Amino acid sequence: MKGFSFFAVWVVALFGCGGGGEKLTPVGGKVTVGGVPLAAGSVTFHPDSDKGNSSLNIAVGALDAEGTYKLMTGGREGAPLGWYKVTVTAQAPIDLNNPYAMPKHLIKPKFSDASTSGLAIEVVARPAPGAYDLKLTK
Repeated sequence: MKGFSFFAVWVVALFGCGGGGEKLTPVGGKVTVGGVPLAAGSVTFHPDSDKGNSSLNIAVGALDAEGTYKLMTGGREGAPLGWYKVTVTAQAPIDLNNPYAMPKHLIKPKFSDASTSGLAIEVVARPAPGAYDLKLTK
């Protein structure tokens, strides 16, 4: 069921649910694990209301072969300004010979939960180079 809820959140983030008027700023970066680019998965920015981010929209970006991502919010490129709790999800492809096998995590599962990832980023109008890069531990 947890996989379904992630998928549902991802679909809402990708196709939107009323994100219309929020001003977005481009957000992109690189994800590495132990210094090596993470070549599969996704990055999700969850608005952090505890730090004043009242946006109702999450931003999601897919990782490419070099570990880079660009966020999309409601089908538009970028994310609103403010603080976010960040999650990274990466799983090995499903074994078609054993479709009931549990998915294999490519990174520590803690990174896929906003309450345990320990990742927080502030989206700003003029970020420093590498401000949105994520360096994960093995």
